[in-house]
Amino acid sequence: MLRQPIRPLIVALAVAAAPLALHLPAWAIGWCILCWTYCLAADRRGWPGLPPWVRFAGFAVGMLGVLVSAGLRFDGGDFIVLLAVMAGMKPLEVRSRRDSMVTVFLAYFLVITSLFVFENLSMTIYLFLSVWVTTGVLVRVNHPAGATAAQLRLAARLVGTAIPLMVLLFLLFPRLPGSFWSSPWNRQGVSGFSSTIRMGDVSRLALTDAPAFAVTFDAAPPRPEKLYWRGIVFRDFDGQTWYPERHRHPRRPLIGGTTRSAYTVVMEPTGQRHLFALDLPQTADPVAVIGDDYTLETRRPVRQRLRYRAVSWVDARQDATPFPDPRYRQLPEGRNPRALALGREWAQSIKTPETIVTAALDFFRTSGFVYSLQPGPLGADAVDDFLFMGRKGFCEHFAVAFTVLLRAAGVPTRLVGGYQGGQWNAMGEFLSVRQSDAHVWCEAWLPGKGWTRVDPTAVVAPERIAAGGTRDDPAGLSQGVGVRLIRRWQTLARETWEAVNIRWNMWFMGFSAEDQVALLKRLGVVVGRQTRWLVVGVLPVLFVIVLALVSRIRNRPVKPTGDVPLRTYYRFLVKMRHAGLPKAPHEGPLAYAGKVGRRAPALKPAVDGIIAGYVALRYSRDGRKALLKDFRREVRHFHPRRLLAKSRQKVEPVD
Repeated sequence: MLRQPIRPLIVALAVAAAPLALHLPAWAIGWCILCWTYCLAADRRGWPGLPPWVRFAGFAVGMLGVLVSAGLRFDGGDFIVLLAVMAGMKPLEVRSRRDSMVTVFLAYFLVITSLFVFENLSMTIYLFLSVWVTTGVLVRVNHPAGATAAQLRLAARLVGTAIPLMVLLFLLFPRLPGSFWSSPWNRQGVSGFSSTIRMGDVSRLALTDAPAFAVTFDAAPPRPEKLYWRGIVFRDFDGQTWYPERHRHPRRPLIGGTTRSAYTVVMEPTGQRHLFALDLPQTADPVAVIGDDYTLETRRPVRQRLRYRAVSWVDARQDATPFPDPRYRQLPEGRNPRALALGREWAQSIKTPETIVTAALDFFRTSGFVYSLQPGPLGADAVDDFLFMGRKGFCEHFAVAFTVLLRAAGVPTRLVGGYQGGQWNAMGEFLSVRQSDAHVWCEAWLPGKGWTRVDPTAVVAPERIAAGGTRDDPAGLSQGVGVRLIRRWQTLARETWEAVNIRWNMWFMGFSAEDQVALLKRLGVVVGRQTRWLVVGVLPVLFVIVLALVSRIRNRPVKPTGDVPLRTYYRFLVKMRHAGLPKAPHEGPLAYAGKVGRRAPALKPAVDGIIAGYVALRYSRDGRKALLKDFRREVRHFHPRRLLAKSRQKVEPVD
């Protein structure tokens, strides 16, 4: 039996499975390494193959590991672990060319799985590399004697030939509304804000520089101090943790303004249902619902990169709204007594909510508070410790303390979590908002104005709001011309890559059914909502028909353009093909005549005569004119299907 290329097969599996290692438990990675190491050692030293019972026991152990790691929940991530177990075990049973082909197809399946899990441009480029390597191994399996470099070059040509067809199918093949990439296989999701918030959570989040979302504006972007990205509103407070309202209601109050901003957001996966919109959103894509607190929420958690559009009033003015729920003034008893006492003192000495807000802001402005990402530990009465002892904190410290003071004074107040600012990418003309831009501010209900944004951080650290972010230069980078030049090149490289990435995410990953309809309209094909089903049903059928016609044309004998005998012989071959006896490209006339005689004896006399006449015409110079006349007459009067029907003989299948 021919020796199978174990090492190339393992290389194909390893290259295809490498991205999925980010989603695999440590034992699954070790499982693959152990199995592949044994296969390589056995192939090098000539060890005999493992007995079937050993392979079965190993597979049972691997399946047990999958079930244990899944627990009571078996989702897409566990299917990835199952694929890893199969990829580790498969090389152990490779004995024949068929086993090698199945292993190659398993590598292709791993690549397809990665397409459902990863969305970024760098991983897509890597997947093309993986397809190239796997195709090279496929060539190696079918032509083991060839040189590796030649096999890889052939694989590169095959992949390159497929790219135009891939682009055409991506643009024109009908797709249903919704994202092709919306699969539940991606478990990883880092959110700027979870469903609760405690003092210190946002300051820890702000220490990371991971991207949160990117925004492209239809017109000029608002000023940095206007860039408040609303995400989630917190109402209930137990002394340490803030919670949002459990049952949200559809939006009822109306807003207006003079300056609107339309924009498109590409948001990273969060695992949460809330989206982020410029404060305050007026409209949003159907993918989200705007609640009565002007936050956007989806039906399902965002586990894949999401693209959506929204329109917001930058200078929003709310209509007068009724007095809000009393729970916006509630505070837990027995917690933060000094803060409660100060708020109640303001309630007795100051009569209007507007002046109470002003007094609270003046308290933060004149009491020596310091804006810091490292505020230090706080005790059980965290608000009292911050207000009257440490006086050093991040945005959520100021917002939480401000809310407690105003609620103690009887003013309905709530927390809003989101982001503030962002970094403008001049290369791609979009705003990049990162986790380091995380921010918390307050909203106080004022008579005649409704909910009004109040940001106590702005009076303590106004430069943070004006700059539109919290990122500072790392220590030492601003010293020296050489260091500044290096940093400038680093910034340029990062902005360039971010610009390419965001355009990829917005155009490729966000290419929806609506975008395809718009593209067809630009090409002159008008498709409405009522006829979209027709396009979805007809175009795939037409595509299959075209492929069948192309395949049929490729399998037809090449029509000669030479002399008369050759054209006549071609007509004879066409008749034979219609009768179910095509000539293989490698067969000569005499070999073909012998095959026909074996498979259809009823045709043997006529076929032998025609073949003999053709050979005589091709290789004899005597009596050519008379031979050609007889040859053409024999082909013209030759009807193989009639002869077969008369003899009631079935043609044996062709190899």
